[in-house]
Amino acid sequence: MQFRERSRVIQVIRTVYDPAIKRGRAEVVARLDKDNPEIDETVRRSCSPAELAELEEFLATRNALLNRETTRAAAQSLAAQMRLAEAFFRTGPNGVAGITAADIYTAWDDLKKAMHKAGYRKAKDGH
Repeated sequence: MQFRERSRVIQVIRTVYDPAIKRGRAEVVARLDKDNPEIDETVRRSCSPAELAELEEFLATRNALLNRETTRAAAQSLAAQMRLAEAFFRTGPNGVAGITAADIYTAWDDLKKAMHKAGYRKAKDGH
């Protein structure tokens, strides 16, 4: 099976041998919504068990890749987000700031532990 990602859909394509032309021809088995790809009953009926397994593996791999990419992008933009948060807290206390600060402290502690465990330690000053 082949999978083609288009602008809004993922095409699931099967190659079928055509004896009349003595070569394979592509047959679109299903079109899945790219934003929320789900294997519905129609797709299950039109695919063999091996094809379903291949489709499920493709979707799982794609989902893992997208999650990794989202996580990487979040980590890369974190410093800029922290600078914006700094500006927010410098404006002075307000009703939302206290709750937000508590959430940030908790998340910051978890992030420091994860960074330390991964081997990224804070650089010591030249003292």
